[in-house]
Amino acid sequence: MSAIFGVFSQRKNKNVFLRIYAGLYALQHRGQEAMGICLIENEKISEIKGRGLVSDNIKHDNKNSIGGYAGIGHVKYEYSDDDITTLPMPWQYYPDGKDQVIIAVDGKFLDDRDVEEIAGVLNGPIEKIPEYILNLKGAYSIIFAKKDMMIAIRDPHGIKPLSMGKVDSEIIFSTETCGITGSDAEVVRDLQPGEIVVVTKDEVKSLRAGNFTATPCVFDFVYTARPDSFINGTSVYRSRIKMGMELFEEAPVEADIVVGSPDSGMISALGFARASGISYEKAIVRNRYIGRTFILPSDEMRKKGVKMKLSPIRSLIDGKRVVLVDDSIVRGNTIKHVIEILKDSGAKEIHVRIASPPVIRSESLTFDVPSPEKLIANGKTVEDIREYIGADSLAYLSLDGLNKACGNGKFYERCFGGYDPFEEGDEDVN
Repeated sequence: MSAIFGVFSQRKNKNVFLRIYAGLYALQHRGQEAMGICLIENEKISEIKGRGLVSDNIKHDNKNSIGGYAGIGHVKYEYSDDDITTLPMPWQYYPDGKDQVIIAVDGKFLDDRDVEEIAGVLNGPIEKIPEYILNLKGAYSIIFAKKDMMIAIRDPHGIKPLSMGKVDSEIIFSTETCGITGSDAEVVRDLQPGEIVVVTKDEVKSLRAGNFTATPCVFDFVYTARPDSFINGTSVYRSRIKMGMELFEEAPVEADIVVGSPDSGMISALGFARASGISYEKAIVRNRYIGRTFILPSDEMRKKGVKMKLSPIRSLIDGKRVVLVDDSIVRGNTIKHVIEILKDSGAKEIHVRIASPPVIRSESLTFDVPSPEKLIANGKTVEDIREYIGADSLAYLSLDGLNKACGNGKFYERCFGGYDPFEEGDEDVN
């Protein structure tokens, strides 16, 4: 889970730094561990890279001293197997020994393909790229740039999102549409699965590697993507509302209030409340200066993180039958601590409803899901999980219900035990 953002101005007198800066801010939710920006100004490449947030690394002086007519930005979420000493992308190479290029990748390859090799191919003849990409297995999007060209690529299965935008002479590529709108540009369209878009000062042209059906990662709809984004033309916000509504249809319950676990469960909680007629209350306040807790390395750290992050409004909870809606349960520790907070605030009953199916398989291509032995749903029944987290009842949204909420398309569903094109022999070729 990370994000990339690229801009190529077809007029070389434009400075695209502030556009990239704004785009990365809009994509910050996809990676808070490190960030990088590289800009091209004819023969010169300048960069800003560092650990932490965009705001930790870009100061007022940077805004006035760095520039270029083309550039790529990257925000990074670290996988458990990442080398934390490696600088964030974009990375710079000299594939032909002369011209300097920059490249950033969101996602992973099944065969741990060398990024320098990919940069070399993209720096070569354009007509050879589709065959190479067709054989580059994984879930990824790529942005590559050199002084006279930018190339954007979406993987042949369309697992990773990548959209194109435009403003004046600037062509923009972003992991999510919110990056484009957040940088004050207009969304043009999503790239198709296996599409390769080549931008020069004179034209924008498209090539295609294969002819596959898009299978976007369904967890983007559940958790990863920002609510105001669209993926393959489908609103993430509307999908989350529908998840909550489907969840009520599948697992109704009598209660006094519906509460969303901040922030990932709040939209689905609103959908559950609308479908059920039960009052929706923002009964848990989130400290926005505390980051995501499910990725912290130990249970003790996650427990402390949850208590620092979430504060209950006792007057809304005391004596009430509460429906607690969350997006997913991975290890189970975080929601267990949330239930403890609600109980300490006087909740009479706590009924947990999860707006996705049980996470039963590890995942490393699209985001970092732990090994199976660390997944609470692996080898346990729903009743086992309910007892462990301390809820009065527990129900998950079915995979069919999730698919329906997201538009009844075909999705990459590995972590939920569903469709994975790399295990199905690429059967979704048209």
